[in-house]
Amino acid sequence: MPYTTIKKMKEAIKKNEGFDVIIIVASNGNSKYWDWRLSATREEVLPQKTKIICVEEDWEGGAGQLLGTLYAFSKANEIINLNDLLRKGGTVAIYHTAGYGKRMAPLCGTEGNNKPAIKLPRPMKVEGGNTLLTLLEAVIYSTQIFAKTREGRICVFWGDQVIIPSRSSKKETASPVEVFGIKKIFKLSPKEWKKNWQSYGILIPKKGAGILQREKLDWKGVKKLQEKGYLKPNQKGEIELAKSMGCFSINLSFFEFLLKEFSKELEIKKRKLDTDEHLWMPLTSSKKEYIEMGENPIYWERIQRFKKKFQEETGTKVIIGEKNLGKDTIWWDYGNLANYHKNLLKLLDNSLEGKTGRQFYELEQYFIKNKKSQDLKIKNSILINSEAKGEVKNSIILNSQIGKVKLEKAVIINSKVKGLNGKNILLYYISEEKKLKVVPNEVVTDIVIGEGTKIRMRTSLLRDSKKDWTVRLPQNPFSYGEIERCLARLADGAFKLRI
Repeated sequence: MPYTTIKKMKEAIKKNEGFDVIIIVASNGNSKYWDWRLSATREEVLPQKTKIICVEEDWEGGAGQLLGTLYAFSKANEIINLNDLLRKGGTVAIYHTAGYGKRMAPLCGTEGNNKPAIKLPRPMKVEGGNTLLTLLEAVIYSTQIFAKTREGRICVFWGDQVIIPSRSSKKETASPVEVFGIKKIFKLSPKEWKKNWQSYGILIPKKGAGILQREKLDWKGVKKLQEKGYLKPNQKGEIELAKSMGCFSINLSFFEFLLKEFSKELEIKKRKLDTDEHLWMPLTSSKKEYIEMGENPIYWERIQRFKKKFQEETGTKVIIGEKNLGKDTIWWDYGNLANYHKNLLKLLDNSLEGKTGRQFYELEQYFIKNKKSQDLKIKNSILINSEAKGEVKNSIILNSQIGKVKLEKAVIINSKVKGLNGKNILLYYISEEKKLKVVPNEVVTDIVIGEGTKIRMRTSLLRDSKKDWTVRLPQNPFSYGEIERCLARLADGAFKLRI
């Protein structure tokens, strides 16, 4: 169960059982920050033994998870001999954080174009100052449990997704590639599929031959898989499938083949390739099927030649296996504003997920079910290092002073406001000398440029910030893209802006 997993996370740090080397793939200008920050919080989020290597993905347009992984490993290998480490049974983890963080705008701008530095509700001390756990630190902390049983392998994780498995973290396949997933048994129906499965990659077990990987299928695609015999419901109409989590581990032999196969792309740094559609899918699909999914048949032929050569030279039959993390696995994706707000408020729930979340972030001592004083009424909320007067319900307030309030389903982080009435809102690093006016679902943040110049940015939890990237919303003086370009010029000199 997740409770047990959290205990093992703490033990991995305490017993020095995490990864030997972690590689942080950062956006341009952010590697200095992570060198400093992770060194400062080392014993809180990763073992003492772990060597931290921060590299920047200086790749125009982005490399994608496949090429980005190979490129990061190659750059880190210039600092320490990772091949030798892995041959001796060492362990390596790569954390992908590069990119603009468009879906989290404008919060990523508040952190100086550093999306993985966005804060989560666990109090931390850094260089004597009060701060909060960062998104990347939460991911690093939660994934150290995978190291112990993956000697000689490279694990790859996204930097904005926290995973708390409900099953053992031990490796369960001898295949060169191990893809992490959450396996469940469910009724196969259009409604169920659209609601809970359509937005994810899926892992389909293939008897005696590992798994098939397919990316974000609609119901029409599901029916095609049934016709091909890949999906076979039982007599109750139930089927067993796993959601792909986008995380995986690879052994050194297969990884070296990949480095050789894509050496030209790594040299010229021009192409963008992802693991799902450009590796797992062509490895596990027919040419016809790959074409039907809108992919390139010539590229499929290239991957098949690569596959055949690897199998012949290594004697390997099954390349891709699966690691089932368990049907009750907790998976928090903090990749966009709505998910960030929603997943934080889940910490207030009287559920397995809520209780596990409070344990993970060490929040039980701050959780207030009911409290009433002369000037403050609190119900089902979390307050850390914060002051307020009025009424707070189903809300999270961190490191903030907010005067007279009436709040419900609010998340307020590192803010100082004289007064505030709001429902279903998100405030992040706000400084306001008077009462702040907000509307339901509003997101408000202050971005500090240069020598203290403050730019207030607003949006809604209902909007898609990626689609708004180049748009100057009516309430904002600049677009998110304009803010990003301005901050990029300051990044080298301001990497400690937010502790």
